[in-house]
Parts: sequence; C-alpha cells; structure tokens
Amino acid sequence: MTDRQLTEMLHRIADQARPARVHPDIWPRARRRRRITTVLAVVAVAVVAGALTGTPLLLDRTIPDDFSPARRDPPVVPSTVYPPLTGEDTIVESPPGPAAIVVSGDEELRGSDIWGWEGRSLVIGRDGGYRLARTVGETTAGMADGLLISPDGRQLASQPWLEGASADGGDRTAVFDLTSGKVTEYDGGTPIAWAPDGRSLLVLPTPSLMPDPEVRQLQLRLLDLTTGTVRELPKIRGTYQPGNFVAFSPDSARIAVATRDAIHIVDPNRATVRRLAPLSPGDRLAGPGAWLADGNRIAVFSTDTCEGDTACDESALRRRSWQIGYLDVPTGAPVAGPTLPPARGLAARLLGWQDDGDAVVAVYRPEEGVVKRPDDDSWSETDWWTVGGVELMEFRSDGSQHRLVDLPENVLFVDVPTRLLDSFGGPSASWPEGILRRLLAVAWPFGQCLLFALVVMLALGSWQHHRRRSARRASYRGPEQPA
Repeated sequence: MTDRQLTEMLHRIADQARPARVHPDIWPRARRRRRITTVLAVVAVAVVAGALTGTPLLLDRTIPDDFSPARRDPPVVPSTVYPPLTGEDTIVESPPGPAAIVVSGDEELRGSDIWGWEGRSLVIGRDGGYRLARTVGETTAGMADGLLISPDGRQLASQPWLEGASADGGDRTAVFDLTSGKVTEYDGGTPIAWAPDGRSLLVLPTPSLMPDPEVRQLQLRLLDLTTGTVRELPKIRGTYQPGNFVAFSPDSARIAVATRDAIHIVDPNRATVRRLAPLSPGDRLAGPGAWLADGNRIAVFSTDTCEGDTACDESALRRRSWQIGYLDVPTGAPVAGPTLPPARGLAARLLGWQDDGDAVVAVYRPEEGVVKRPDDDSWSETDWWTVGGVELMEFRSDGSQHRLVDLPENVLFVDVPTRLLDSFGGPSASWPEGILRRLLAVAWPFGQCLLFALVVMLALGSWQHHRRRSARRASYRGPEQPA
C-alpha cells in the first residue's frame, strides 16, 4: 500500500467516524470546577492551619471588658479541662481576665528548649478562654516556687522566669495582672503563698542567700503588694517540710509554718512565733487551706506508709492513705473536726473549705517508676519529677468523694482561686472544641506534626496540580478555547 492509498483510507475512516459531542459551555464549566477545587483546597488548609495555631474560627471567643466577681450561680470553674492547642494565645498576648483554674504538667503542657519555653501552664479564664502561661523552666501550679493564683483569680505570682517578666532570676517575685497584662516585680524572695485578703504574699529567700546554708529554709518574709515593702518574720530554726509547709489563717493575721518535726504559729503583726505541736515523720500540714473557717483549728494529714527505713516503689506510694486530723490553735492539742474520708495516693493538698463544710483536695499519684528512698534528703512528694498525675476532689462529711473537674492525664498540678471553691461545675469548652483539643493531644507531639505535614502536602499538591494544568494549556488549546 502506497502512501497515497493509506492517506485516502484514513480520510475515509475519519469521514465515517462520529464526531465527539462537546457541550457548548464545556470551557466555562471547567473553569468553574477549577475555581471550586481551588477554594476547597484553600479552606482545608485554613482550617488545619487554624487548628495548629490554636485559632480555629469555631473557637472564637470574646473577652468582656467588665470582670465582675463570680456569683455562686452560675458557677465558673469548668467541669472539664482540655489540653492546650499549639499556638494558643498567652497571657502576655491576650490577658484572659480573672482565672477560674490553673494547671501545669507534662507532654503538651511542657514546652521545648528549641522555642525557649520549657513550661506551658494553662490558665482558663472565667469566660472559658484558654491562655498559656509560659516559663523558662518546668513549673508547678499552687506549690511553693511555682505559679500561685491570687484568692480572687486576678493575679498570678511566680518567680521572674515567667514570660512577661525580666527573667533576671535571683530573689524576686513577679506578679502578673491577668486583667491588664501588667507585670510588677518585687525583691525579697520567691513566692510561697498568698494571704487570703490578696494584699500580701509570703516569700522566701533562696538558700544561697540565707545566713545558715545548712538550714534549708530559715527566713520567711511578708511582701506588701501595695507598698512593695518586705518585712522579715521571726526566724524558725529547723528544716522545712517540702510541699505543704505554710498556710494563712482566714483573716490573714497568722501563719502556720510546718518544719519536719513541728508546726509553728507566726504572728506578723506582733512579730512572734510559737511552737504549736510536734509532727511525726508521717504528719503534714494539710495545705494552704489547712485553717478551718473558725480560725481555731488547723488540719493535718497523716500516713504510716512509706515513712520507715525501707524504700517504697510506685505501687506502695500509690496505696498511701492520708487521714485528716485537727489541732487546736490555742493549745496545740488534738481536737474534733469534720469527718472526711482518707485521701489515697502519693500526697494530698487541701486547697480550702466550701461553705457546707466539704473540703477541696488535690490528690496526687506517683510518676511511673518513681522510688522513695530513706536516705534521699531531697525527696519531695510534690516535686515536678515525682508527681505523675492529679485529681481535684471534693471530700464530703458523709464519707463520700466527688471529682470536681475532669483533668487531662498529663496535668500534674492544679490550683483554683480560694474564692471560687464553691463555684465548681461551670461550663466547659463546646464539644467541637473539646474533640479538636483531644485529637491534637493524642500521641503528642506526633498528632500535631502529622497535621502540619498534611498542610504541607495539601499546599504542594495544589501547586503541582496548578503547574500541570498550566503546562497542558500551554501545549494545547482546544477549539474556541480563549487565549
């Protein structure tokens, strides 16, 4: 077959073929589809990026200008706390107003040396807004030298490594105003406890600046926040019990101070100190809320587990039973008080009392694999490296216990303003926000890294798709296709 014959045959076949049916608006339809695909890709990237930065559109919150005191009805302390999002606003970027609860801990509540912030405690405002309080090192909430929320929730006291402070270190206290974002720093020591009236802080000099370095804690000081003056309190000789070792009386006029072998009562106005009662190795001042409302009794937790000469592993520490007892302040003798169930765990901390006489208690469980050795003088039951979790409980006089707030597993420490101890059961985050926060906390930080990789893949995929379509349009243009 010659070339001429082949050409004629192909022409005949072409003449017999049915022409393709092309819809008259195929090119406008293709352009609309391309625009829809582009918009959907942009929306997907925006949603995932918003989740990663902690500012998804569905989670938008408004902060009221008037922070009026919380009422008993409705309650404001949330019933559930969710993990923070990556990129969550900080208290410096957006002050949340008076806080309802403060938590600190591990995993997503712990920062990274890469970004310069190892601590990422979570402050939840009374409006439900989540804010990060970042610190240079890991920190606790509610414990001495950690983050201490004021009785009204408006101020946060810390060492000066809190973001927004100078971070100069030394014997200083930084007080962050959660309503205005203003930070005020005071010399004289690091914060130990708030006075119930919120006007002063008990501070402690670092051991290196004490007259006798062999005594762990010797000189307590009272910091007046109005004037900035620091008053030295009478010295107490002895080694202070780490953890719960100070508690103000309800009228802020007296301070209970626990050493390893005794409880002392300090009167700042009279500049006096007296030994109230001896303490056995298993006795602990119950916590910052140890004083009862009448001002005449002090609560003490006692245990007989893991206080001997043998080592205690995690299992034994988890089974510890802490029974509450009471001391009469005028005489130091044991006295009757509310009958409460024992706390079971590594340690217990009494935050305070509700109006009906029930106690609000933080119960700690030990870190996995932790061991208490009798020769470990630096052992602390409420240290960041010792605690593996915490529950915030209500201990009732009928012997029952009730969980007040559902906390994430990675929360190690929790604190609530004392004026809100009757305001539990408040609203929590909406269910879409709660699901999102829990999903981002799964296998942290791998879950968030996976979402970040998804954003990158979507962006690259969209760019490659656009590039291929542009190349095809440049190499071929269909009939009547606009240039």
